[in-house]
Amino acid sequence: METKINKNVIVVEDDSSIRVVISTALSRAGYNVKSSGTVAGMWRLVESNFADVLVTDVGLPDGDALDILPKLQKMMPQLKIIVMSARTTLLTAMRAEKKGAFDYLPKPFDLDELLNLVSKTYVSDNLSEDKYSSNVNNEKPKSIYESGPIIGKSSAMQEIYKTMSRLVSTNLTVLILGESGTGKKLIAKGIHDLSTKNRKAFIKLNMDFFNYNSFLLDKNNFNIKNKNLGNLNSINDLNDCTILINEICDSSLQQQSNLLNFLENDFIELSSNILNFKKPRIITCTKKNIIDLVNKGLFREDLYYRLNVVPIRLPPLKDRLEDIPELSTFFLKNQEHIIGIKKYISHDGMILLNEYEWPGNIREFKNVIDRLCLLSSSDEISSLLISEILSEERELIYDNEEFNIDVFFKKHLKKYFENFDENLNINNLNDFFISKIEKPLIESTLNLFRGNQIKTSKCLGLNRNTLRKKINLYGINIIKKRKV
Repeated sequence: METKINKNVIVVEDDSSIRVVISTALSRAGYNVKSSGTVAGMWRLVESNFADVLVTDVGLPDGDALDILPKLQKMMPQLKIIVMSARTTLLTAMRAEKKGAFDYLPKPFDLDELLNLVSKTYVSDNLSEDKYSSNVNNEKPKSIYESGPIIGKSSAMQEIYKTMSRLVSTNLTVLILGESGTGKKLIAKGIHDLSTKNRKAFIKLNMDFFNYNSFLLDKNNFNIKNKNLGNLNSINDLNDCTILINEICDSSLQQQSNLLNFLENDFIELSSNILNFKKPRIITCTKKNIIDLVNKGLFREDLYYRLNVVPIRLPPLKDRLEDIPELSTFFLKNQEHIIGIKKYISHDGMILLNEYEWPGNIREFKNVIDRLCLLSSSDEISSLLISEILSEERELIYDNEEFNIDVFFKKHLKKYFENFDENLNINNLNDFFISKIEKPLIESTLNLFRGNQIKTSKCLGLNRNTLRKKINLYGINIIKKRKV
């Protein structure tokens, strides 16, 4: 029998991709991990006296894990058992409690939440302090989020987690799409950190790197030609790494052609010239509508299909508002470490945060939380202060030269239809909204030309008689002004 050591964990999960993600996260946090996908495999690992902690799913191909928990605990009284299940019902949680589980973790869950639970099993253990003091009391499991938070229990984020979990054991190319501030780079880094490539280089490039035709093949001048590649000393360091290419749509057609050459020719030649060379994983990001650019001839169609192997679409924060409490907790804790004061948000304040639409997404949300912590004179961040800060944010949006009237109107329509009664006999909704836009447009244009209807009709592209009819229809008061 092998010698038992501290900090050993058994992971039992029938979904191989999820099993890999959990095992990798625990390993990177400093635990020794063995895993299985069946009840039979769980039995063998427990009988080997390997671990102090068992993390197991409920529904396994050859049985229900909850049914055998009492037998496991009788055989291994010191074994701490954490039960995870997608059957997020009160009944499942109660069964886990009655069967003697240390804790119950409903799926989907945050990986840091699991790491904290595993850590607590050691803190709560009644074995001698000498056995665990060097491993628990003085050591906190690392967060898997080295580059920032990948947080959220919303259904949209859970779909992304599933995709990420299936990517970690592959070398497939990934295209991450999403608005500015949604966390595209964090997702890319998360894929790298959780994969078998996490000990290899994570290289960040932008499309300016592809201003020239050849990049990798000049071995003698590698460092000079590839100064943007960081601390890589040779082409061999590109072996099996991850390359993130940011904002691929901000590029010329020549840069796109060079990128295609980079992907299709350079790595093929490297594979033939360097022994055991493994192609890097390519991850690309864009905040723009790439399909629209392809249709307009502004982005190469062949490059798009080369990059769009596994697409990940990040939702804007306004479409995952249920994640705001968790995001708030994370950013408040960050500020607590910086300013040394624990702040919390009032109930009414949290409602305001959920009602705001966050056009700047998570980046804007983080900035607002940081500002609230700085300006709040008390531990509780009041709804009044939150209202003031969000009003300032709205003013900044309206003052922005890139403010999009389409986005504004869609938001207005969304609110209008929230309480819309489809049973009402409304047959002219189009005219209703057109009038809301057309009246201020005519008024503003008339004001611009100081009441001159000839110039106004020409600017608006309307017949003069049509303009007069609309002025009468909307009851617009014309004030003629002389040019000073």
